Amino acid sequence: MPPQKRPPIPNRHPPRPALPNKPVARVEQTRPTAVRGPVVRGPQPPSSLLVKTPRKPNSQTLQAKPKTQTPSPMPQSPVVQRLKVYPNLHPGAVEPVDQNSVFRLNSFAGQYRLQRRHSHGVNVPNMQYNFVRTREGETLLHSRYRHPSIAEGKQVLYAGEIFFNNGKLSWWSNGSGHYQPFPEDAGQANLPMDQFYSYQQVIKGEHTRPKSGGGRNGRK
Repeated sequence: MPPQKRPPIPNRHPPRPALPNKPVARVEQTRPTAVRGPVVRGPQPPSSLLVKTPRKPNSQTLQAKPKTQTPSPMPQSPVVQRLKVYPNLHPGAVEPVDQNSVFRLNSFAGQYRLQRRHSHGVNVPNMQYNFVRTREGETLLHSRYRHPSIAEGKQVLYAGEIFFNNGKLSWWSNGSGHYQPFPEDAGQANLPMDQFYSYQQVIKGEHTRPKSGGGRNGRK
């Protein structure tokens, strides 16, 4: 026989009716305000008994103050005498010449020799020459060329005339109308100063007189 189905059990608790939604009131908590009463001040202790609390250092006070440094004296450099340069006062006087025929002066133990720029031959000077002392330190000579032509119109340290007697230096001067160097700068020529004569002394013929003791450069 097929199993019999049981009848459903009725619900003994009927469903409750839905209640309408009511707004829930929020209760805000407020802090109680402190009620201050009158401040009663008593007798204060003397200032000698008061203890002062140290203040906290400010960020500005923490910054180190820049120290004022006294300038130290500069080390003194040795005085260097500058060489004076003489320009050609007559640019139109420069003539094109054969620079290979210009001599360069060399000295060996008081004896002077001449050597051309592009030659290994050596000549013994035995006459009067025009000379220039270049800015590179060379002494250039020629018996006929004028000073600007020897120096190719460039600036020089000194210029003048020089006379040799069989390889020995007899005298030299600042006789140059194109450069006109001062006698005070004769040391720039790098020649013996005891045989130097100014252009005025050469005109007076003092360079041909025998030397005597005393005076400047062994001359009166």
